[in-house]
Amino acid sequence: MSEDIIKEIQHRMQEIETTKAELWETGTYDPMMEGEYWDCHIVLKQMQEGEDADVSELQHKKQEGMIAAQQQIHKVAEKE
Repeated sequence: MSEDIIKEIQHRMQEIETTKAELWETGTYDPMMEGEYWDCHIVLKQMQEGEDADVSELQHKKQEGMIAAQQQIHKVAEKE
């Protein structure tokens, strides 16, 4: 069961990475997708190391990624 879940999470992460690559430069990449990407990382770490795993660094990266995506949207919008 957990192997299937891990594969599904990894597949979703790949989908998000592909979407990010396609949409980043146009400023249409949704910051919530970036949040979902890092949530997947957090869940994987907890599945592999237990629920008490230290995910603070991943949570920090999630916040930074969401902010960067939002800034990219504004950056592109300002050019138009």
